[in-house]
Amino acid sequence: MKSLRHWSNNHRQAIFVSIIIFIIVLSFLICLLVSYYALYLTENKAYVKIINNTNLIILSDLHDSSFGKNNAKLIDKVRQCEPDVIFTVGDMVSEYNKDYSYLSPLYQSLAEIAPVYCSLGNHELSHPESEKIKGILKEHATLLDNEYTETNINGTDVRIGGLMGYHPDNVELNEFVRDFADTEKFTLLLSHCPEYYVWGVDEVKIDLMISGHTHGGQVIVPFKGGLYAPEQGYFPYYDYGVFYEENTTLVITRGLGTSKQKVPRFNNPPEILCLTLEPEVQNE
Repeated sequence: MKSLRHWSNNHRQAIFVSIIIFIIVLSFLICLLVSYYALYLTENKAYVKIINNTNLIILSDLHDSSFGKNNAKLIDKVRQCEPDVIFTVGDMVSEYNKDYSYLSPLYQSLAEIAPVYCSLGNHELSHPESEKIKGILKEHATLLDNEYTETNINGTDVRIGGLMGYHPDNVELNEFVRDFADTEKFTLLLSHCPEYYVWGVDEVKIDLMISGHTHGGQVIVPFKGGLYAPEQGYFPYYDYGVFYEENTTLVITRGLGTSKQKVPRFNNPPEILCLTLEPEVQNE
């Protein structure tokens, strides 16, 4: 009887351990699937020098991801935010994928919701058909390829610029950044890589800088943040969210997809960032 009871206890322990392992594996798989196929509308605020509240949609790093036929789910969630303007900040394609047929209907649908401004990412630049992709973007949006334009958004005169390929030793792009910042208008810089800020963009005053590229650190570690970003290494400081720096307010979206990474996107749902800009006085 003692031997039988001992076997029974071991059997129960084995069943308990199996259940725990099953729960852990199931939780891992669910979290992995959510990080690739769910779609979150993240609402955030930034307090900047504008006149009236302004709603922005920020999209980045779509890569090969798709959310419904013709990205219908993505478009529906963008529409829910009722944006005044939409920004896309690069890597909306993948350099290794020749099929970018989704791009034109996506931007056409976005443009029917609000004016669209876009900058390029490293994948658009290195894609074999980069010029064709730029042409598609120009059909439906204002493409800012190391250039800027001026407009008025909800009563605020805004200078919007797009920056890609910046390096502190690049004289031409250094001059562009300084020329862009030399204005009394509200300056808003679309820069795929947030690292440009600490590579020299921080030397000039820019009211708002919007970036992607980090994929939120690819893996989000609870209570710690993003795990890895290409130019920053492990546990990057600039992973995602709003950062109030000395010369700018830097906003980074986690993005919508991922490229060919060694580590899968995990605990990190695809993000549509709905950013509300509010006058700085409200933060006092």
